This record gives sequence, C-alpha cells and structure tokens, in this order.
Amino acid sequence: MQQKDNLIRQEFKYYVSAEVISKLRTYLKEIMKVDENANSENNQYTITSLYFDTPNEEDFEDKVDGIKSREKFRLRVYNQKEDLVKFESKKRVETAIKKTSSIIPIKDVKQILKGNYESLLNSNSEFLKISYAKLTSRGYRPKLIVEYDREAYFLPYGNIRITFDLNLRTYNSETDLLNITNRAIPVFEDNLQILEVKHSIPLPSHLKFILSKIPAARNAISKFVLGHKYIESSSYRDPVNSPF
Repeated sequence: MQQKDNLIRQEFKYYVSAEVISKLRTYLKEIMKVDENANSENNQYTITSLYFDTPNEEDFEDKVDGIKSREKFRLRVYNQKEDLVKFESKKRVETAIKKTSSIIPIKDVKQILKGNYESLLNSNSEFLKISYAKLTSRGYRPKLIVEYDREAYFLPYGNIRITFDLNLRTYNSETDLLNITNRAIPVFEDNLQILEVKHSIPLPSHLKFILSKIPAARNAISKFVLGHKYIESSSYRDPVNSPF
C-alpha cells in the first residue's frame, strides 16, 4: 500500500452559479494550470467518494454541530474506475485541513466495503494502522456515496488549487462503491455548484483580486452532510439545509 505525504492547507468553499463559474474559468485558464488528470475535452474528472460513519452518526453530528476539530474517513475512486482506489482521512483542526491518503489494493477494498478492516491493520502504513483502530473501536461502517465532476486549476507552489465541483449527486442508501446500481440523485435543484479555494501559503495578490470579484459568500459546505438529505435517517434528525 502506497501512502502519500500528509497535506495540510486552508480550504474555503462557496456556492456559485454556473454563470459565475463560466466567467471565473476564463480568468483562471490564463493564470493557472489545468489539473493533468482531467479529460482534455472538458478539463474535468469524476470523483466518487464513499464515506464511513459510526452507528450513532457521530461524524455527521460533529459537522452539523460545528465542532472545530473533527475527522472523516472515506474511500475514493476517479472516473468510476477501479484501477486507483484511495483510503483517506480528512481531519480539520480549527481552520486547517489535514488530508492523508493511501492507495488500497482492490482485494482489500472489497473487504473494507463489508466492514472488514483487517487489511489496514496488516499494512506497513502507520496511518492505516491508526485508522484501523479508530474504525473498529467506534464501529464505523460504510454510510454514504457522493459524486461530482471536478474542474481543477493549480499553481505549482504552495498547494494552491481552485476547483469547481459540479453536478453534486448521491445514490440514496447505496454503499457499494465498486458496483453502484442506484440511479444518481442530484443534490441541488437550483443549478448551484461549489467553488473551493485551497492553499498552504497566502494567495498571490492577483489571484486574490480575481476571487474578490465573485458575488458569493464563504459557506461551511459539506458534501458529506448534503448527501444525507437523500438517505434514510433517524426521525429525530432535523432537515439538512444550507450552509452545509
């Protein structure tokens, strides 16, 4: 199993319209590079993530309650292909985001989807061994799939990335990441899209100027929480609405 370096950065998210994205895209193409993993026809690639949670949905509740220090676990595939599957931890500590990921063999992914995490314990990765302890001690199980098409721009320094996450959708109660059979359900009904600005160093002034012209306010957007609108939940839960 191959572990990637830890990635620590700031992340800011905004709800934007397709019209705003169209205008911003024109500027970004001039000053930033397009993600090399994108399709050359539309500069996009598809991300499908399966999130895990505890029986009492503690990760969901931590986000809704605005807990400053929290962690989520997920499996992630790209362009709906099985050739690259990542197990990831995304941890927030105050305003900083720390993401750690490791590529998982498909045979281990199939076991993880069943709630069997033994392969994490038996790996050579300290990150995966620690994740095993957290997943098993708190009873984590596959919970929710969210999917979207990402258009990403970056600068070759400071982990500076600007992404448009388009057509956010989920699959109701489906949790089989490798064999999704349910019909995709759009999360937004009013053509909203998500803009994310990520960086480990202060943004260059020219980029800050461009972003300052966006008619949008920062929001505490969580695709994980938004997807909960479409799965069966406890009767005591309040409806999931913005700003998540």
